[in-house]
Amino acid sequence: MIEADDEDASSFATSAVVNLVFDRVLSAVHEGRLLPGQRISDSELAGQLGVSRTPVREALQRLREIGIVEASASRFTRVALVSPKQTADAMIVWVALYSALVNEVMPLVTPELLSEMRDDHALFLGYANRLLDRSTQADLEQNAGLTEQHTAELLPQKIAMANAKFFHHLVTLSANPALVRGITSVVHLVQLGSLYLPEFIDFRALSESQQRLIDAACDHDRSAAQGALRMLGLISVPTAALEAAADSQ
Repeated sequence: MIEADDEDASSFATSAVVNLVFDRVLSAVHEGRLLPGQRISDSELAGQLGVSRTPVREALQRLREIGIVEASASRFTRVALVSPKQTADAMIVWVALYSALVNEVMPLVTPELLSEMRDDHALFLGYANRLLDRSTQADLEQNAGLTEQHTAELLPQKIAMANAKFFHHLVTLSANPALVRGITSVVHLVQLGSLYLPEFIDFRALSESQQRLIDAACDHDRSAAQGALRMLGLISVPTAALEAAADSQ
């Protein structure tokens, strides 16, 4: 018979393995090592990570629940195909939830957390500026040899990851588990979907909204933080090109 303490220890160990698998798959998706539509084998994944198939299946189920993985019974499990429309819808939900978050946590921002936000804003801005720099783009077009050298620096994945990291700092201050779960779930969908839009979103407006949020956090100003969120909510997620193509078929 298993004692209560043994049950708790076993449950904790299982949960830790599930979290490990969850984080590994999620990182592979966001970093572009697993692409939309790519199939995932629970047995192969278990072998790669040196774990049993049970925690792998549980982790994949959690990823299904937040829309990162999709499955058809007895046929396949694969990285989800997130459409631009789904990305736009998820963005609306994320902004609404984050608006509730800033009302809760603005008074709690510490100088240390503010410094981390500034660092990640600078990182985001550096990646975005490289991507938007016309002279860099012209050099790449004229010299194919430079393309491979610069690709890693220009990948949209790095911009998306820096952006997600920036906005996550305030989430760590929340004492509302339901709100944290909601934000964490939907932001992964936004991050994945943003990598495969027909064109880039307005990075300059996104950068400006980050800076406004930093200024608001510095002053513990809820109203200014809501202004930053309103600006964020006005950023258009490009779907028109794909919608027009669908209409023409």
